[in-house]
Amino acid sequence: MDCLGLTLYPSLVLTLVERRGGLFIKAFGARRGADVGEDPELSGRWFSPWRYVGDVDPRLEDGVRALLDIYGDCLGLAISPSDRDLLFVAAFLTQNTQYHTNVLRWTRALFSRTEDLRAMAEEAPRVGGSYQLKRLPAAIRAYLELRPRDRQGLLQVPGVGPKTADLLLLFTGDVAAAPVDKHFLRVAPRIGLSGEPPRAELCRRFNCGTCPLANRCLRAIAERRLGRLAGWVQTASYLLDKGITPANFSRMRR
Repeated sequence: MDCLGLTLYPSLVLTLVERRGGLFIKAFGARRGADVGEDPELSGRWFSPWRYVGDVDPRLEDGVRALLDIYGDCLGLAISPSDRDLLFVAAFLTQNTQYHTNVLRWTRALFSRTEDLRAMAEEAPRVGGSYQLKRLPAAIRAYLELRPRDRQGLLQVPGVGPKTADLLLLFTGDVAAAPVDKHFLRVAPRIGLSGEPPRAELCRRFNCGTCPLANRCLRAIAERRLGRLAGWVQTASYLLDKGITPANFSRMRR
């Protein structure tokens, strides 16, 4: 089974690596040239979901264990905290587009030209004409001015909503962050979770603990009831909704 490939597939870290022969090599950012499979954070090996089953609300344990039975021995969380700036760009570009078709192409074009965010803001319109690339320069400039370090700070950047912020948080190491996308909304009820997407206007004013929508928001509910497994469960849900498992991943990627 290609567990490294499976772990990288849903991660923003995939924008920073290239496959060369049988290896994944860090192509951009910190630790360039590193063998991803040998790095605990980049490979996702640092995170074992089995360690955090105790965080799970007992009423959800059967559903979570069903995910663990499918993915638990193979799927980690590939993160790169030292590449936060580049991963901000990747997260921003994921909005309303195909990650593996468009975002990987855009980020590799940008990162190949420069890894300096100010220069990247100038290069973005030359990479393509999509609205994501057109909005990226203003987002980069605001990000550099604000230098946000937490979720509410990220949400002050123009064009950044809850899912974008949570993607960046998750793949830079905040394992309780669960980006709410269509895949998570579809799979969550199977494990006993239900809720609605977070509302950006409330997320900008409140943290999840004090938000008036906390009892209905899937992001807040996941953090509260799954703890440090929230991000992993969301990642597994993304794969499950796409029909990707450890057993079929290698065959599907050929």
